[in-house]
Amino acid sequence: MKERKSRLRKLFGWGRIIVLVLIVVLPVRFFLLEPCHIASPAMETAVWKGDFVLVNKMPGLRTPKRNGVVLFTSPLRKDSTARNLFLSRCIGMPGDTLEMKSGRLWVNGREAPKSPDALARYAIDNSVRDVMLSQLRRLDIPLREPEATDSVYMLSLTPFEEYRIRGEVSSFINDRFRAAPTEEYKLVVPRKGRAYRLDAVALTACKEIILSEAGPAASIRDGKLFLDGRETTFFFFHRDYYWLLSDNTLDAVDSRHLGFVPEEAIVGNAWLIWLSKEPSSDGLHGYRWNRVFNKVR
Repeated sequence: MKERKSRLRKLFGWGRIIVLVLIVVLPVRFFLLEPCHIASPAMETAVWKGDFVLVNKMPGLRTPKRNGVVLFTSPLRKDSTARNLFLSRCIGMPGDTLEMKSGRLWVNGREAPKSPDALARYAIDNSVRDVMLSQLRRLDIPLREPEATDSVYMLSLTPFEEYRIRGEVSSFINDRFRAAPTEEYKLVVPRKGRAYRLDAVALTACKEIILSEAGPAASIRDGKLFLDGRETTFFFFHRDYYWLLSDNTLDAVDSRHLGFVPEEAIVGNAWLIWLSKEPSSDGLHGYRWNRVFNKVR
């Protein structure tokens, strides 16, 4: 009789835990917060590979903020059956004009400040490589994604790291240490209820979202858009879109590959690192406690 009561108490205890999960934990998981494990260096150094991040999905707080880190799903039609998740920074809001030139991004005619965590590629002439590598070690700057060619040595740095290095070396070396060339473009981010002019660059960036909005009425042939069989150079969008770029552009999939991201593809804003662990470590070691409970910025 006692054993039976003990079993009933255990079952009742597990029952309360299950009910608690169903009533409290699951609604939080599906409607308020979403945990996300970072398996890519695309957003380093804002978010590291091996970080566990909470994403805010609360109503009214999931809309992307300018320069905020956003979790989103692929807008590509071929990915509609699989929930491919990506983490990038919101660079362009609906209606913004974006221009990338000489490695600098301009938003609505003003140069956009680079995130202090953004990584960019730099080329060092081999003639001064040893001196530069010595400076990196002295300044305790990590050697990220090094790549050697016959003429230059490539690596990734944050803006502050570049600033520190340039202040420590001579003008002769500075002249042989330069940013790698980047792709240039000019785009307007589609905004709901606004007619959008389509040049060759815009049509390439908008192809997926136009075909998604217009369905079988739209077709693209020879770099031109046809609606109901008629060629047009404008499109009227019915949704808001965003241009999302990763801080570490070398190892990232973002709007440069996926195009504009619709509002309904936004899962939420990355909020808090609740755990961090070296990806190659075992179950008992490699925890990065100094990153725990840091806000994502």
